[in-house]
Amino acid sequence: MAFDMARRVEDLDCWRLADQLRQLIIKHTAEGTPAGRDLRFTSNLRDAISSVCRNQAEGFAKYVHKPQKPYFVTARSSLAEVQDGIRDGVQRGHFTDGVADEMYALRRRADIANLRYLKSLDRPDPPKREHP
Repeated sequence: MAFDMARRVEDLDCWRLADQLRQLIIKHTAEGTPAGRDLRFTSNLRDAISSVCRNQAEGFAKYVHKPQKPYFVTARSSLAEVQDGIRDGVQRGHFTDGVADEMYALRRRADIANLRYLKSLDRPDPPKREHP
């Protein structure tokens, strides 16, 4: 989706991809899964991916570009934390290589989309919204 068409955070590719990754992580850290029995690990990984979505949502709500940047930078840092969490999950035996590969691929796509949106914030601000 073109950046100038986004009206809601849910319209952003970077948010949609991060949310897909969040759903995948929730699925593979649910009760009854190997990761689900490691509460601290699960809590940390879920918090990291949720931070991505929360920061993108909060940043997007700023509307003008310059104030959005720190939130999308933080989201990028949280995506790096997620990558390390996936690696940790493999090392602990919580994720199979196949599940980890799926998570890594989605994380990479989310990171690229987030970086593209972040770079797009160098363009001029959108016109002010008219409120009825």
